Amino acid sequence: MRSPEPLRWRRTYPGRADQVAVARRFAVSLFAGTGYEEEAGFIVAELASNAVRHTHSGHHGGWFGLEVVLEDVAYVGVTDQGGGGIPVVLPESPDQSVAEHGRGLRAVSRLAAALGIHGSSDGGHTVWADLDLCAETGIRPDLQAVLAS
Repeated sequence: MRSPEPLRWRRTYPGRADQVAVARRFAVSLFAGTGYEEEAGFIVAELASNAVRHTHSGHHGGWFGLEVVLEDVAYVGVTDQGGGGIPVVLPESPDQSVAEHGRGLRAVSRLAAALGIHGSSDGGHTVWADLDLCAETGIRPDLQAVLAS
């Protein structure tokens, strides 16, 4: 669906693991027909999971926010309530079979045209990814988005 103005949606979800799937399904429905449904779903699931697992969003009464902007370069952002550390894309490890954590943002960076973060541990972060809807779909090993702040 094309529009002269970007299409924008914002929702908040309780900071529970079961709500990650709800946010994912919502994002997939927004990207229907773009060819990027699975990529958007994966990105939302990863960013929302990180918010619930690693920040105050996952504490009792916590929440995380989702923002999606659809235009030629789509924006997907997940906002957490802060706490914990600063999200980073970890470098490749020589033995990935042993690495239990740290692969999610790296996978998001491979799907995204750009990946970034703004905010703080005190006030919360928004981790975002841009998807180029005019490019071919699928994981592109030649594209390694750098985490921007």
